[in-house]
Amino acid sequence: MRRLIGWTAGVVGIAALARMLARRRRHEVSPPPPATAAVDDRAEALRRKLDETRAADEPEPAAERAGAPQESLEERRARVHAKAQEAIDAMQEEPLG
Repeated sequence: MRRLIGWTAGVVGIAALARMLARRRRHEVSPPPPATAAVDDRAEALRRKLDETRAADEPEPAAERAGAPQESLEERRARVHAKAQEAIDAMQEEPLG
């Protein structure tokens, strides 16, 4: 009797697995919805607008900047360090209250 119950449970489990896999395959194979020309036109218009915006927002290269002082990496590090030290000193001077 136990063997019969075991075999029945195994067959039911295999059948459930087969149904699940068949259902998964059906969903994976479904074709994508057809694209319309209107959607493509809007997408192309948005791409053009994005390209124009990016072109307008691009900063000038360093060589083209007029009168921009060229500082070395060490000078820049020293400047940033001094600025940070000033901020630390200003925070320590503030009264806690």
